[in-house]
Amino acid sequence: MSKKIEINEKSMTIAFVLLAFIILTVWAMTQPFNAGPDEHMRYLVANYIYTHYGALPKGDDEAVRNATWGISYAYYPVVSYMVSAVFMRIVRFFGNPGNYMFRAARMADVLFVTGAVYFLVKASGKLFSKEKYSKEARWLFAALAGFMPQAIFLGTYVNTDSLALLAAAMLLYVWASYLKEDWTWKNCILLAVGMAICALSYYNAYGWILCSFFFFCLTILLCREEAFGQRVKFLFSRGLAITGVTLGLCGWWFIRNGLLYNGDILGRKASAACAEKYALKDYRPSNYPTPQKLGWTWKDILIYQDPGWYHNWVVTVCVSFIGTFGLMEIYMPYTVSKLYMVFFAAGILSTFFVKGMYRLKKRMYVTQKKTVGTDTWKIKTKVISRKWNKQGIFHLIMILAILIPVGLFMDYVYYSDNQAQGRYIIPALYPLMYFVTVGWDNILTRVVRNEKIRSWIYRVLTALFVIAPFACWAFLVLPYYAK
Repeated sequence: MSKKIEINEKSMTIAFVLLAFIILTVWAMTQPFNAGPDEHMRYLVANYIYTHYGALPKGDDEAVRNATWGISYAYYPVVSYMVSAVFMRIVRFFGNPGNYMFRAARMADVLFVTGAVYFLVKASGKLFSKEKYSKEARWLFAALAGFMPQAIFLGTYVNTDSLALLAAAMLLYVWASYLKEDWTWKNCILLAVGMAICALSYYNAYGWILCSFFFFCLTILLCREEAFGQRVKFLFSRGLAITGVTLGLCGWWFIRNGLLYNGDILGRKASAACAEKYALKDYRPSNYPTPQKLGWTWKDILIYQDPGWYHNWVVTVCVSFIGTFGLMEIYMPYTVSKLYMVFFAAGILSTFFVKGMYRLKKRMYVTQKKTVGTDTWKIKTKVISRKWNKQGIFHLIMILAILIPVGLFMDYVYYSDNQAQGRYIIPALYPLMYFVTVGWDNILTRVVRNEKIRSWIYRVLTALFVIAPFACWAFLVLPYYAK
């Protein structure tokens, strides 16, 4: 029986990864060039690396600089574009694809998101164990997190968000592994690799690095059984190894930035200075009309509706987090987006009714009893210890992993550019879908008592969420570009 279950789980894992790879590849190969936000600007960096045989451009290089905005994506981490350049070189070895070289570049993003789906499926088995949840809950989580239409779309054009999704999925897998196995050397090394990849992806995903640091430190200092001195020793020995591996893998990029841009290791100030120098007059940071400069309140921002938008700002962010394609002009049917939002809201609200969900400490009780004749009377129940709960700490960190990208996005909107794009908060996708799944498991367990019926509800929901991106491609994307 155990072998049969293991084979079934392997088959499901292969099916999920294969389905993700198929929809990502087909979508990436069938949409035209510049079908995603700023793909043209991003592709310039990948093409530069390809044509210059691995050399990396400076941020202000005219070959990669946008004439309107006066900047380039070479100021940001370029590892994703380096992998794209490798695929371009491989394809060129077999022939000259001419104007279709961009499709080879997209294969890097296809593989990044496919890898993210793999780690999500592996993490789901550890997060949603059969002892605590319905056995089908893990597949619902994998479908929600891995096949969200917007997340799939990010794997179909040249960008760095796809690499950020892979890094987040790896880190989530490591966190889930810790809950089952402790901080083994394997988990520590994987944590370091995941943080390094995250650092080389996109800045809006950096919350995962900060959350990993907090999770690692808190679980060691609060949840281990040894004396405090031993815990500190363990923290520093493993922590220094993790730091060394992380910096060894990603430090070169920040050292390069520091050398090129007068100590600006993130390249943000250098990018702003470049924009001020080369951008068209109305697009320079000093002239660009941000909400801060216009004196807008957050109420003004939330209800603002651009002439090109179907909804106001806050609704546009929500629907584009779920799925808005092309250059923010291909919308999913609003009814479908609303169903997604209602499903999310119901799941999250239900988590507040899960016993001990957000409790940071475990309570151990001892009950004192007295026998009177044939009856046993309970005199009182006494709490004898309150140990830190690593599951509660995990949930706290998952909430933080949602709040950080949202906070970074709001700061960017107010001070830099009022863009209502849900992709800027996509790093919050995985923890958000975790809470949605926990909540729905609570709802279905309480409402649907029949296990077979509940199992079929899970299967139908999982199938619908997996099919969703296929439907978006077939009924929205293809017809739009066939006009």
